[in-house]
Amino acid sequence: MKTRVLGLTLAGLMALSLAGCGGTQATAEGDKAAATTTTTGDKVQLVFEYQKDRVSTDFEEVLESKFDVDIVMDENQSTDPALRLTNEVTHDMAPDFVLCEYIKRIDEDVLTNYFYNLSTESFVNNYYLNAIQACTASDGNLYYVPGPSYVYGIIYDKTAFAEMGLQVPQNYSEFAALLQQVKDMNLTGEEPDEADPEKMVTKPVEAFVPTMRWCDMSSLVFNTYNYEDSFRGVANSKWLADYQQGEGSMVGHLEPAAETYLQLFDDGVLSLNHFTTEPGYRSKKLYVYHTSLMTIESQQGYVYNQQINEENGTEAHEMGLMPIFTSDEPDSDYLYAIPRSFIAVTKQGAADPKKQAALMEIMAYLSTTEGQKLLIAGDDYFGFLKEETSLGSDFYTEVIDTINAGRIIPTFYFEGDNHGDAVETYMHDTTAELVNGTISVREWLMGADEMRDKAIAPKEAPEVFGEAVETLNPMQTAYVDGLAYLNSLKADIGFVPVSGFYGTQAYLYSGDITEAMMHLITTENEYFVAENGGNMDYVVAEMTGQEILDLANAVPDTGVAMLAGCEMTCDTTKEAGERYVSIKFDGQDLDPAKTYRVASMRGALGKARVVEEYPELRFVDMFKDYLKAMDGVVEAPAELVIVD
Repeated sequence: MKTRVLGLTLAGLMALSLAGCGGTQATAEGDKAAATTTTTGDKVQLVFEYQKDRVSTDFEEVLESKFDVDIVMDENQSTDPALRLTNEVTHDMAPDFVLCEYIKRIDEDVLTNYFYNLSTESFVNNYYLNAIQACTASDGNLYYVPGPSYVYGIIYDKTAFAEMGLQVPQNYSEFAALLQQVKDMNLTGEEPDEADPEKMVTKPVEAFVPTMRWCDMSSLVFNTYNYEDSFRGVANSKWLADYQQGEGSMVGHLEPAAETYLQLFDDGVLSLNHFTTEPGYRSKKLYVYHTSLMTIESQQGYVYNQQINEENGTEAHEMGLMPIFTSDEPDSDYLYAIPRSFIAVTKQGAADPKKQAALMEIMAYLSTTEGQKLLIAGDDYFGFLKEETSLGSDFYTEVIDTINAGRIIPTFYFEGDNHGDAVETYMHDTTAELVNGTISVREWLMGADEMRDKAIAPKEAPEVFGEAVETLNPMQTAYVDGLAYLNSLKADIGFVPVSGFYGTQAYLYSGDITEAMMHLITTENEYFVAENGGNMDYVVAEMTGQEILDLANAVPDTGVAMLAGCEMTCDTTKEAGERYVSIKFDGQDLDPAKTYRVASMRGALGKARVVEEYPELRFVDMFKDYLKAMDGVVEAPAELVIVD
């Protein structure tokens, strides 16, 4: 498989740097752009940028064979995939083809200026209209189409249903009656005591326990139960499009939706307790303890069921998926979809007629069920295509008709796709006030309007802390990151893997350096810090030269780390472990026996002996201090030479 390990092939990366051995310096923009228009013999070369787990293992092989093209795969490992993609297209470094979950977050000006308009392509007709409408930009054009999705409905315990003689409901009234029926049965089960997890206690079996802890799930519920009356159809679609542009109000349109939402609490479908229920606890109640019978979950529910029971050494019940019934009217059964990726072509990629023809052929193929199955990595396929879906597992028995009828609701946001979820967060966080009567429906809706207005209001230009006078490739960027470590930690060497783990694989793009750009050029972000604990802390360790080299050569994928503070010459055409042509510290070769003070993330240094710890220090603060020391100017480090 040909993979752009650092945003390009390793060979392409070398051309982005100062060429050694009498070579000349080249701009990253020009070389990366050139790399995306290469032909291999008579084959057109296409760069496909994708996020992890968004393609099957045979994606590249199938497309190359089917369309006689040469495909280079580029995994977007950025902590902010949309920001990386925005910088690529605005710096003439665009891939040809994009599979990105977060393309909806890209500013519309960038979308319309740098992405190819798919509106007139015939394959667009393969998708259900509601899915296309959800992807349409405010200018009326279509710059991406949906890929396979996680489709949410109600997971139910088929084993327990059979044992208790319960029937799968066929409308909303039957669902509400089922909840009451289970309550009247006074069933009990055992689960661990919250105060003492080693002790099992008897608890009532609950019919339905969703988790509404996060706004995405409360938004799913609100949108699904109100889709038919408030969001579906031409008039409702126009209201939503206008609302997202700041025109109009929820007042006068969504009062019935708010009342429907409140009715869910009155009917016992929802409880405020669901807003504090941890997802993990919800899952164990259903899958392991069997103290609940249903929850809201995607088609991955059956996978979670198997995994969680294997982990706990318990016997799994059989699970099924039913639609969400929103009323007693015919065809009121729905599923809600959160796409795993969206599919787009860049204008830069489509500028060449041969590449454009190849890209449109591939897009047409990926707009079929057969093609979209290449955009999954082991999950069952669910999409927005009109082709009839046939799934053999009994897990899907209750939802096949819903899927084939196209009653799948696409995700949307009240403030527009590229403004985040401020309105949804507000509605989630104030649900208790609405249910308790602390605020009225009108006040609730007016509060949402205020959040919409704030979300779409023009933002102040972000503070600029410096300027990159040229675009730095990932190796150069990693070296500069290491210089920031040294500026703050006063060590000998700043160790930064050219990797998605405890280092960087990002470009530092030319132009203004803002906090957003600083976040882009490091592995560190709030999620990873929380999940990895002390491994993300910055430390200083004492290591011999040999220990440093051994650790650098073992970096996953690239087999290279930047040693800021050293003069380095690297040859990336060589195998991992052989890429360092020379490394000098203070004018002398790095001494394998000598001990050096090395600054890095703890996780990057393995078992090295840590002598100083800085648990409160964050990368952005270090980089700001580094920019001050450099008078705000960053350029390619002269200490680093990459030879071809």
